Amino acid sequence: MYLPKPLFILVGLFAVTLSALTAMGASSQSIFAPEVERWRSLTEQVFPADEVNDVLAVIQCESFGDPTSRNMEEWGQESVGLLQINEGWLTGWQDPDWAFPGHDGQPVDLEDPATNLRAAKFIRYFEVVTEQDAWAEWACKPY
Repeated sequence: MYLPKPLFILVGLFAVTLSALTAMGASSQSIFAPEVERWRSLTEQVFPADEVNDVLAVIQCESFGDPTSRNMEEWGQESVGLLQINEGWLTGWQDPDWAFPGHDGQPVDLEDPATNLRAAKFIRYFEVVTEQDAWAEWACKPY
């Protein structure tokens, strides 16, 4: 599903507002669109509990829960899946010394929701270790 970036941003603002409501005590089980909520359980398996709603907010903005979502970036690389992982990150993953957990240098299917979430977790923690904002690589942020 292709949505223009302005629509992604509008959807993202909505998701961030919902995420803030959750932090204030609103129900955490139905604050996102059903297409996004269906990934809650899997997201809970990959991310710590206090990060789940942030991740779902970014999913709502980036792909609206479509694991097959693809967008060509201005610089010629494609972003893929729930969290729109830029394929440029694959270069590092093919080096076994730099592989993210659960990946052994084999081709990566970023349309696979579990792989996409694990890749996003790897990127976020890579950003933290290199002293950058954990959401620096995403156009949509949970804040």
